[in-house]
Amino acid sequence: MRNSCCIAGITLFLLSCNLSVNAQDFRAGIKAVLCASQVSGDRLSGFDKAGFAAGMFVRRDLSEQVAFQLEIQFIQKGSRKPLNKDDNTYYRMRLHYAEVPVLLRVKPGKKWTFEAGAAYGSMLFSQEDNELGEIQGTPPFRKYELSWILGMDYPLGEKVLFNIRYNHSITPVRTFEGSYNYNYWDRGQYNAVLQGGFYFAF
Repeated sequence: MRNSCCIAGITLFLLSCNLSVNAQDFRAGIKAVLCASQVSGDRLSGFDKAGFAAGMFVRRDLSEQVAFQLEIQFIQKGSRKPLNKDDNTYYRMRLHYAEVPVLLRVKPGKKWTFEAGAAYGSMLFSQEDNELGEIQGTPPFRKYELSWILGMDYPLGEKVLFNIRYNHSITPVRTFEGSYNYNYWDRGQYNAVLQGGFYFAF
């Protein structure tokens, strides 16, 4: 699974190094965004788990209004129950992924651009802890994730974009007996992430 992300990263790097071949159609750069996440099915509510994502992107313009974008990024997901001062209970789920989003971008006007696509993620790290320390013996997390993406961005200059995005699992991060969610055909837990940050083109 991780080999796929490595191959995508190498491909992305090689593409970014060869933009001079047809610079008017290609653009590459880096991204840095903040994340607020939750996990559907963990019996908690609210995007209380803070994190970040950082990586690279390559964009290929198909026309003046339509573009294809490939990214590779490190992203932090999970969920969190803030400390309850009444009973000192606390919970946090940390899930870190190497992720490859593939996006179709449409620019209907002069400013806003809308995007939709999917992402493949390979898990790098997972941990659950509470007020007593690290939690042991819970069902294992899956080593990969497929998710869908919707987003939009606004240009702040010729080479800087502000992007907002929503990302939600298609496949469960783990099956967990007794969890609650709207995916009736496969009970389990699903990542949901709100993202906001900047794209910087080379």
